[in-house]
Order: sequence, then structure tokens, then C-alpha cells
Amino acid sequence: MPSYDLALPLPATGDVTTVEQCDLALAAEDAGYDLVMVPETWGREAFTRLGYFAARTETIGLGTGIIPVYSRSPALIAQGAATLDELTDGRAVLGLGLSGPKVIENWHGVDFRPALRRQRETIEIVRRVLSGNEMSYDGQLFDLRHFRLRFEPRRSDVPIYVAAQGETNIELTGGFGDGWMPNRIPVSALPAKREHVDRGARKRDRDPEAVATIPWVTTCVLEDGERARDRCREMIAFYVGAMGAFHYDAVADHGFRDAADRIQDEWEAGEKDAARAAVSDDLLDEIAIAGSPDTVGDRFERYEGIADTLALLPPTTATVEEIRETIDNVGETIA
Repeated sequence: MPSYDLALPLPATGDVTTVEQCDLALAAEDAGYDLVMVPETWGREAFTRLGYFAARTETIGLGTGIIPVYSRSPALIAQGAATLDELTDGRAVLGLGLSGPKVIENWHGVDFRPALRRQRETIEIVRRVLSGNEMSYDGQLFDLRHFRLRFEPRRSDVPIYVAAQGETNIELTGGFGDGWMPNRIPVSALPAKREHVDRGARKRDRDPEAVATIPWVTTCVLEDGERARDRCREMIAFYVGAMGAFHYDAVADHGFRDAADRIQDEWEAGEKDAARAAVSDDLLDEIAIAGSPDTVGDRFERYEGIADTLALLPPTTATVEEIRETIDNVGETIA
């Protein structure tokens, strides 16, 4: 058994229904996973699904993965976390992130800036609400007075995990969060990026070891190993080629600039097959766990001593059956 826990971020696509997602959560629970994280983009809402999962699961942790800090007030985020923690008898995790200006401004109709300030104040307010005490908060963005939750929270310390890629945001995570969730950062670069978490923790007189590392790793493990690798190439090419600077930089700034440039150029030219082909084996194995069950064991081993929880993110193009096969294969591979 590895020293780290296992998490399953569920698919964010519109094709996988809430019932199918719950079935995947149950499969993960049966396979020995420790946490299921529910995404929220511009499709299905997160807390409604988590309440449904809470009624059907028994032991696995349930959390948002992620909700943007702009889609609700900080107090409402805290209400959702406290309610979920009550429903699950203390199994809740709150995953937060910034999302991006296209989604926040064009879907939610909210100014994206100042992003990091909003993230910090949201975390601080959530913690105070979950304390159960009367709220008093005087921030740059939020001013709250004379309210408290109308029920006693199950826990005051629901873990708050933060998705952060940029150095300043990673430092903020170290200063205020309980866990750092990097996404598609090469495994060889994670220790150096983690130093920013530690620096942020020390600036706030916190113990760096109290902040967990939860890498999100694109993962597909199928009996047809080449199909599994192609699925992960599809996802990496899409994010590097089409999803903005953070995802491009996560690859380009850590030894794969030539590959990132080629992926982006081919994608922008409409040559999507060529963009996928530009995801080399070396790049794929740095940011994904992909292949057949008998070929991926050493890739799980690379996260020993780095990850506290390893979040195995299904490719967006994977079918429900392929995600289920991956869940089962992972459970057997690292049991």
C-alpha cells in the first residue's frame, strides 16, 4: 500500500449524469479510495450532488473539487460545507479555487479581480463561520457583522484544500489553506513548487507540515494500455492548447517548453490530432498515470514522499466504463 491516500475527482463534462457520478463514487468507495471530489463549472451544481452522494455512501470522504470562490458568498460556502459535514457525519472536504476570468466574468457576471484577495478573505470567513461563533469580519472585500450559523457545526475544522498554480497563490495556500491541489504539474517539479507552500506557511507562523499536498494527476489505467495513454494525451493537449496560460505554463516552465509550444501551435491551427501527437511519452509520464495495470506501478511510486493524497483525475474524453475500469484497476494495482 502507498503511504498516501487516494482521491477521485469526478468528471466535469455534461455527459456523465449525477446518478452515474454517484455510481463512480460508490465504486471508488468499494475500491478503497479515501475521497471523492465533485467539480463545478457551468454544469451541474456541486452541493446538491454531494448531498445525494452523502445519502448513498458510508465511509468515503466527500468534497467540492473545486468550486470557485466567486460563485457564492463566503458565508454561503461555509453553510454548504457545514451542511455537508452534518450529512456525512464529518466526512466533508471543501475544495476552493479561482477558476478564470472567462468563466467568472462571462458566466457569473462578477469582476475577476482582485482574485487572490477574494480567495484569502473567503477562506478566513469560512473558518470563522464554521467556528460556530458570532461573525465579525472587517476585510477589504467583505464586512460581516452580528450573524452566526443557526446550528452547531459538526466540525469547526473542515479541511479547506486550495487549487493553486501560480507562485503567489501557492504561498497564499500555505498561509491559509489545509491542502494544496496542483494540477498537471510534472511530478519532478512538485518538490520545488511545494517550497512556496512552506514559505507561505512560515510567513503566517504555521507549521508547513500541516498543509497537505494533493496533486491532481490525469489518470487512465486500462487493459488496453495504448488506449489509456491516448485518452490522457487528448486531455493534456486540450488543456495546454486551449485552456489558457496557467495550464501552458505548468508544462512549459518545467522542462517541456518545446512540447508545449508545439501543442499550442497545432491546436490553434486546428490540427488537434497533431497537437495530441505532440504530447511525448516523456511529457505524458511526467504529468499523467497512463497505461495498463502491469505498466503503471512505478508511476504511482514516484509520488511517494511527495503526495499526502493523490487525486486521480479521469481524462475528459474517457467513457464512464473506462473510468470505472480505471478505478478498479488502480485499487488492484496498489492494494
